[in-house]
Amino acid sequence: MRQYASIRTKMLEAFRRRMYFFMAMVLIVFTMFLAQLFYLQVVKYEEYSLRSRSNMESNIPIPASRGEIYDRNFSLTEDNPVIASNRSSFNITTIPANFDDDALLEQTIKKLSRLLQFDYQSIIDQIKNSNPWDRFVIKEDVEFDKIVKIASYENLFPNIDWGDAPVRVYKHDNMFAHAIGYIGSINRDEYGNLKNAGYKHYQKIGKTGIEKEYDMLLRGVDGYVRRIVDVKNRMEGEEIGQHPVSGNNIVLTIDYEVQKTAYEAMAQRKGSVVVLKPATGEILCLLSKPDYDPNQIISKDNAAILEELYKDKDKPFLNRAIQSRYPPASTFKLVTTISALEEEKWDPERKLYCPGKYTLQGYIDRDFYCYSVHGSLDMRHAIGKSCSVYFYQLGYSIGPTIILKYANYFGLNNKTGIDIPGEIDGFIPSKKWKLKTFGQPWFDGDTLNLSIGQGFIAVTNIGMANLVSGIVNEGVLYKPHLVKSIRSNNNQGIISSHTPEKLKEVPLSQTTLNVVKQGMRIAVKNGTAARLGYIKVPICGKTGTAQTRSRRKDDASQHAWFVGFAPYDGKPEDSVVVVVMVEYGIAGAVSAVPVAEAVFNKLYRLGYF
Repeated sequence: MRQYASIRTKMLEAFRRRMYFFMAMVLIVFTMFLAQLFYLQVVKYEEYSLRSRSNMESNIPIPASRGEIYDRNFSLTEDNPVIASNRSSFNITTIPANFDDDALLEQTIKKLSRLLQFDYQSIIDQIKNSNPWDRFVIKEDVEFDKIVKIASYENLFPNIDWGDAPVRVYKHDNMFAHAIGYIGSINRDEYGNLKNAGYKHYQKIGKTGIEKEYDMLLRGVDGYVRRIVDVKNRMEGEEIGQHPVSGNNIVLTIDYEVQKTAYEAMAQRKGSVVVLKPATGEILCLLSKPDYDPNQIISKDNAAILEELYKDKDKPFLNRAIQSRYPPASTFKLVTTISALEEEKWDPERKLYCPGKYTLQGYIDRDFYCYSVHGSLDMRHAIGKSCSVYFYQLGYSIGPTIILKYANYFGLNNKTGIDIPGEIDGFIPSKKWKLKTFGQPWFDGDTLNLSIGQGFIAVTNIGMANLVSGIVNEGVLYKPHLVKSIRSNNNQGIISSHTPEKLKEVPLSQTTLNVVKQGMRIAVKNGTAARLGYIKVPICGKTGTAQTRSRRKDDASQHAWFVGFAPYDGKPEDSVVVVVMVEYGIAGAVSAVPVAEAVFNKLYRLGYF
């Protein structure tokens, strides 16, 4: 019996030990659960609250409004001509990865395409070529009533979002197309280069002109709307997560009235006009024709319009003021004159006779023609009458090396550095270049052609404007620019103002300057630019007719030039330079001078002189 009691006692003791162990394990596990619950509910509350919330919300970007662009006469107290601004609109977007399968995505896009009238297949193809986790813009610039329909039937459009999106507006259509440029959707290459600078794949960026060059200042900072949804993706509410910040505003050096006058005067002509203040490099007008309407190509659905413009044989996208080179023709006689006088190779009072042609003697004699018989002329009247025979003999006498040296001094072979992208170099030939390119030495005939701005030489409109500015400034050349100042987005503060930037200084004697200016004045008083003589401000000018084919008198092949400034003998700070180039314009006096006439008249009425 005692043995039985002893066994029973031992069994009870063992049971108690197991019970205590089990209870201890339960207590430990329970304590661990409590600790974990405390950790999740208290310690990590904010983090997991945000995670939970993110599963029920969608952040919709709010693109910032780009800064506005004004003409040079901006004032805080008056209405200002706005060149580029914005208007309110909506974008339709989605994140493709949010769809359970491709079939649902395609079904939803198809419904949208019927409502919003876009190419369904094109959007599907774009989505397949994009990152599914990136927000994809399905349709831009959607009317409010369409947004209401989508919101009213959101169960039919799962994972489709909408949000405010300002649309760029170019107030004057084509008039400022090449100076201002336009914006467009960022492409893959651009995004790869710019994403580290804060750019987003859905954003618009400047593609050309001021819009591109100053994009970082104009673009602003995007905000976003936090949209709350339930488990069935039905919207329960929304709130502003971050307000967008508009970009900075820009005040241009361009004068709206001068630009408008040049635009109307050029009408259907092809070519370009540059008007600038030589003492500062401020551009009052930069116009290129043919042009395009930037309002038509800023939307996402612009592929067809862009393709048509790119295929246009008239090349409307080409900024002829900075991206085209032409023979300068007789306008280059100014450089030939400067070369001869600065090197003391010629007496400006010396007279030469013009019978209408000059015969270059050699193994085979060759005739070089003038457009008229001018008789006996000194240098000043040779400039005014644009006598090629005089300059054939002048160029032959001083040789090509000196002429080419001064062409390079004035930077006609280089970019000016104007503050919009796409500018090209001019081209100044050399003996070495000709030998390398054609396997031929430099001939005397090449020198004669060079002396009147024909042959191999080619210049840009902006380059010629800088040449004339150098004459007005007594040898000083400033970098041309289009931006006068950068202002805050409310216009109350000036972030930066442009100061003149000297490019170079060409040493010119007063005698040289006087002869050149007097010759250009004669051209207006009774020479090739006599049409400008009635204007009340005294103008100096030089015309040019650039032959582009071998046939000497083929008018249809000739480009027309005018370069000039006013007032004659005025101070550089009171002067304005005007350069006009008309493609296939027959002659400078025929096509370019009438455009310059309209511009000078407008400048006079506006009080620039």
